[in-house]
Amino acid sequence: MTDKLNPTSQFHPYQPMDATPVSERATTGFQDMRNKVQSLAASRPGMVLGGLAAAAIGLGMLRGRRR
Repeated sequence: MTDKLNPTSQFHPYQPMDATPVSERATTGFQDMRNKVQSLAASRPGMVLGGLAAAAIGLGMLRGRRR
């Protein structure tokens, strides 16, 4: 059987012709949050590193010492 579909077509035969390609769909909430965090980290790297350090210290204190 020979495939006669155009390989550069962005739509599959079972998709409606008016379907929106994935690359043009609106972003999800997670992607929006990720973009905001990335822009914050790029504009204020010291604040992000300080927050990570505080989180690491806090987790270390919560863990406690075991003997």
